[in-house]
Amino acid sequence: MPRLSCSNRIVIFTGAALLAGVCPVAGADDGDAIAIVNGQPIGKRRLVETLMESHGLSVLQQLMALELAKGETARLKLHVTDVDVEREHSRALAKIAPNADEFGKPLSDEERQKSLENVLQQKGLAMSEFRLAMERNAHLRKAIEHGFQITEPTLREEFARLYGEKVEVRHIQIGDVNGLHEALNRLDKGEDFAAVAKLVSQNAESAANAGLLAPFAFNDENIAPVLREAAFSMKPGEVSKPIRVTRWWHILKVERRIPATDAQFEEARDKVEQALRDRVIPQEMNKLLAALYQKAQIRVLDSNLRQKYDKLVKENAGLEGNTGP
Repeated sequence: MPRLSCSNRIVIFTGAALLAGVCPVAGADDGDAIAIVNGQPIGKRRLVETLMESHGLSVLQQLMALELAKGETARLKLHVTDVDVEREHSRALAKIAPNADEFGKPLSDEERQKSLENVLQQKGLAMSEFRLAMERNAHLRKAIEHGFQITEPTLREEFARLYGEKVEVRHIQIGDVNGLHEALNRLDKGEDFAAVAKLVSQNAESAANAGLLAPFAFNDENIAPVLREAAFSMKPGEVSKPIRVTRWWHILKVERRIPATDAQFEEARDKVEQALRDRVIPQEMNKLLAALYQKAQIRVLDSNLRQKYDKLVKENAGLEGNTGP
């Protein structure tokens, strides 16, 4: 229902509310006004231009990715349902919103949804953008699962990754020489490694956790081989020399070695397979989306958005292969 106020200072118009004689505040020259503030119109064009400037590129990316994903499932003759999209929503909710609060009290669906909304707000994302991402992921997942196969050797490798010996390390990640020198100087002065990681590391996610990484096995493909080799060659308490991986420098400190468990492969097979799917399928979804972007013929017609889009592509700033919300 449109909100109108002839006696107050603000009028908001929608659809059928733009009727002659509804409110004397609006004049004939208000054009495409969608609101009147103290007798001054706010035009729809002005609103759209502001939205395009602030959120246009991010929404355009979401829409592009969705169209690419839809094209892939159409090519494979696969059908994505509302149930598939809702499952993606549930997966994202499970990752973002906890099932219980810090005291262990179970949270209701409404409370968990509120947590999701808070996270999206922190990221500057609207719920409409999140829903686009979930629809896109539903198409990508359907395409990947269509031909996804797990071999016995792969399953046993995953078992070793999950149940074999692991190492837990803290790390400092630096992308420039000045930052590297600062980190090394602080460590040479005897400052606590965790404190230096929190202060200096340029990996925002691990820095927030004082550099602590999740325990990993020697064959964990999520960790660069040179870092795995360094970590497993060190004793607890040891700190590595700087290790170069692409453009980043890494300094590691081993916190502890975690012995292999006595789990039996056949007893853990189902859990291992599910863990493998949960880990690999999102990676394959990212790869698929990146490949679809590379093959696509994309023309951005709006001149302002085209400049931003071209700049983003040149900077390789995450436009391709990002299946996060």
